[in-house]
Amino acid sequence: MVAQRRRKPTAQPLYQQVAAQLRAGIEDGTYPVGGPLPTEAVLCETLNISRHTARDALRLLEEAGFVSRRRGVGTIVLSNTPKRAYVQSLGSLDDLLHYAHDTRFEIEMVDRVTAKGADLDLLRGKEGDRWLKLKGRRYQLLSDRPFSITEIYLPIRFESALEEIKEHRGAIYALVEKRFKVPIVRTSQGLQAVILSAEEADLLSASPGDPAMRAVRRYYDGEGRVVEVSYNLYLGRLFTHSTWVDRAEQP
Repeated sequence: MVAQRRRKPTAQPLYQQVAAQLRAGIEDGTYPVGGPLPTEAVLCETLNISRHTARDALRLLEEAGFVSRRRGVGTIVLSNTPKRAYVQSLGSLDDLLHYAHDTRFEIEMVDRVTAKGADLDLLRGKEGDRWLKLKGRRYQLLSDRPFSITEIYLPIRFESALEEIKEHRGAIYALVEKRFKVPIVRTSQGLQAVILSAEEADLLSASPGDPAMRAVRRYYDGEGRVVEVSYNLYLGRLFTHSTWVDRAEQP
């Protein structure tokens, strides 16, 4: 029988709340390593949630390495601590939306910067343009260890949404789209293998010289203007990037 724990009011989606609740049960021994978790049907009945919510909650636990799910066997507890690296799979803008929802970005610094020098290549704008800069670290939802350092740049005209952005859980570009009625129609991504500096290693609880991956994503509106630039530095052993593409139809 699933343990009854009262969920606190939160802005988190329900499936994340359920996953956190089940994680607490794994950590305190309610669901011991080697034993089963309640089935989706039991979770739905006991917690009054939908099958979709239960399935997504179990998916988060599996991605974090707490459980294994196999048809005919059920969901088995593998570990009481998160172990797996985060795997990012991208094939569309919607995948970026899921990535933002299935991780958490903790903003640690907010600044206003003027584009100049090396920033011009990163931001693809004009010298003197003003930008809102958000810097922090990104975590798996069920882990307390960061897997990336992230900087997000937004044109200063979006500054009026800053307080909403600070409280937002999910993709910032999606909030900008909705708040300012600016559709994002295209995104680009560049990847580069790098090594961590001493400062970067300290932020990621790693060692200087550890391998990492730098990913820069740019989001564009229908007029080709940059709406957001995301600069991400991922710790190599905690992150895997996977991209899928469809083959174009042959004439």
